[in-house]
Amino acid sequence: MKQYPSIFNDVIGPVMVGPSSSHTAASVRIGNILRQFTMTKGPCSVIFRFDKESSLATTYNTQGVAVGLAAGLAGLQTHQKEVMNGLKIAEDLGIKIIFKVEDIGPGHPNTYHITLTSEDGKVLHLKALSTGGGMIEIIEFEGFPVSITGGFYEMLFITDIPLENEKKDDSEMFPGMEITEISGTKGILYQIKSESPTKEISVLSNFDIYTLTPVLPVASQLQPSVPFINAGETIKFNKNNLSLWELACKYESIRSGMNEDEVLNKMIDLTDVLYNSLDKHDDEDVPGRILQSQSQYILDKSLLGGNFQKEILYYITRFMEIKSAGGVFVAAPTAGSCGCLAGTIFALAKECDLNRIDMAKCMLAAGLIGIFIAYGSTFSAEVCGCQAECGAGSGMCAAACAYVLGLNVEKSFAAASMALQNIFGMVCDPVANRVEVPCLGKNIMASMNGIACANMAAAGFSQVIPLDETISAMDAVGKALPMELRCTGLGGLSMTPTAQKLKNELDSKG
Repeated sequence: MKQYPSIFNDVIGPVMVGPSSSHTAASVRIGNILRQFTMTKGPCSVIFRFDKESSLATTYNTQGVAVGLAAGLAGLQTHQKEVMNGLKIAEDLGIKIIFKVEDIGPGHPNTYHITLTSEDGKVLHLKALSTGGGMIEIIEFEGFPVSITGGFYEMLFITDIPLENEKKDDSEMFPGMEITEISGTKGILYQIKSESPTKEISVLSNFDIYTLTPVLPVASQLQPSVPFINAGETIKFNKNNLSLWELACKYESIRSGMNEDEVLNKMIDLTDVLYNSLDKHDDEDVPGRILQSQSQYILDKSLLGGNFQKEILYYITRFMEIKSAGGVFVAAPTAGSCGCLAGTIFALAKECDLNRIDMAKCMLAAGLIGIFIAYGSTFSAEVCGCQAECGAGSGMCAAACAYVLGLNVEKSFAAASMALQNIFGMVCDPVANRVEVPCLGKNIMASMNGIACANMAAAGFSQVIPLDETISAMDAVGKALPMELRCTGLGGLSMTPTAQKLKNELDSKG
């Protein structure tokens, strides 16, 4: 079943360390699931194969795929600073990991082809995807097509004996669960999903069962339900003239099962994570970085635009530095674009005297725009270029600014639409395959664009193209970008002589 996105799964989050949500955080989660498939807590060996034309082929070392997979296999979570030492930790636990780049053939640019051997000698074959912003999907298990996204409690087993021989329907055998039967050359795969931990089921006592627990903060829904899923539906729903952040609370409450106060409090907690990262981070000298600390030089400079723009530059740069230096931060909507929205809201807090609750409401308002983008397009630069990361962040930033300006829902959507219209075709061309240059500048540009478009909406400018149509067009443009311009390090700035020289120098240092 197709799940509706969650603000806390897909848009504001994960809380993580590492350079990339689609590479590092997603890899940790894939590793977490693979660990459960071993059926033991002991050492195992894993071979990861990447197609030579995929994004992972050129970035698995520099954007945290390797360390993330190792950390996940070792049992670490996305927010633990030890993730960046994942390879050493896994080695110490006796987990053998091999990476191969091969001519496998076309497919999703973030595809992991996996051979997993558990301690008892059992060999399994899986195929996984990183789908953007830290979200994942296991799409193949032992040759059977599956969909495991990390939001359910699940059981999987292969048998030659159809369960229908028990002469019971699914509701009797598996109350409160969904069962999928898939036939293949190896027999029949049964995939059973539940929203809560599964109890022992007598009819399954003779099967070799793989049991999985969720890796996402918000559980999936057996019967997917949300009050609206795009801008048009939201406007029709909003008969009581609620603000954008209130609508976000209603959406997430139905999607997650939390009440609306819990949704707001959870966003306040994420805002506190960002505050703590500013207070505690000590700018570690992480090997392989291009940019060292630059934010310290901003506040004492005389710059155009006054203190507000100076604060924007400072906070965006600071959050990007924390990401690059191995600190804990919140991807919003991705790690590569983590500075845009958070930095703008922190600058707005100083400029407009916002408290923690106000800042959380800004994040929720932005999160609803992110929901529309997650459902109608993607946050994956490997699929749609940087317009899916910094571009999406710019549209979300516009909505946050619209909340501060007191704009209604229609004008907030207009601000987001204009912001997104301005970023069509933004390529992802990271220098030396690091998420630093031109990522920092694009975060700052995306913020300024979002602020300008919120002001345009407040002044009465027309969006002309409605938000839903803009998101659809943005998705089509992104997918039309050449592969070389979608986070492969094979085009744009990545291929300049200076970038190539820098890459060779950094790679030689390990």
